[in-house]
Amino acid sequence: MEIKDLEEGISKAIKESTKEVFSTMLMMEVNAEESFVRDEKNVSTDLISSLHFFGDQYMGKIAIFSSGAVACHIANAMLGTETTEVNDEIKDGMGEIVNMIAGVAKVKLANTLGDMHLLTPWVIAGRHLTITSSEGGSGGTDFALDSQATFSWIMTKVEFEKGTFMVGVQPNAVPEENKYSSDTNKEVESLKEEIKELKGEIERLKS
Repeated sequence: MEIKDLEEGISKAIKESTKEVFSTMLMMEVNAEESFVRDEKNVSTDLISSLHFFGDQYMGKIAIFSSGAVACHIANAMLGTETTEVNDEIKDGMGEIVNMIAGVAKVKLANTLGDMHLLTPWVIAGRHLTITSSEGGSGGTDFALDSQATFSWIMTKVEFEKGTFMVGVQPNAVPEENKYSSDTNKEVESLKEEIKELKGEIERLKS
C-alpha cells in the first residue's frame, strides 16, 4: 500500500497517542489540529526530539519540534521540575516523551504498518537548527527537516495551555533491496535451525 493511502490512519494514531501520553503521563490536556503533509519544507525550531522506527515493510521517524520554552514546560510537567532553560535534563525528558508517543502509536498502527521496532531517541537543541542544508538554502532562520527531505512529513500542530509544538511522522516504504536482505536473513536463520535439529537427531541416533 502506498504511503499516501496510509496518511489519514497515521495522523489519527499520532493525534490519539499524543493526547493519551500527555493526559496520562503529564496530566496535561492538549488539542491536536488537522494534520498536513509537508514535503521538503523548512521549519524554524529550537529543539528536535526524534527516533527512528523500522519494520519489514515500513520505516521512518517520529519527531517533536518545539521552541525551547515549550520544551521546558513539557519536560517540567513530567519531571516535576521548574527549569527555564534547556539543559540535559530537559532534553532527556523530551526524548522520553517522543519515545512514549511512538510506543503508543506503534500499538495503534500495528494493523496498518505491521510490527515495528523503535530505536533510541535523540534530541538536539539550539537556535535556528539545521540538520542538513536544503538545496539552495541560505541558512538564516530555517532548518531543513531531515537528510531524507525528499520524503514527506505528516505534521500535526498541537496546542496546550503554555504554547504549541509540532509532532511529525516521516513514514517510508522499506526499499526492495532491504526487503530482499530481510527475507534472505530469515531463510538463513531457518536453515540454521534445521541444521541444528538435524545435528540433534544424528546425536540421538548415535546414542
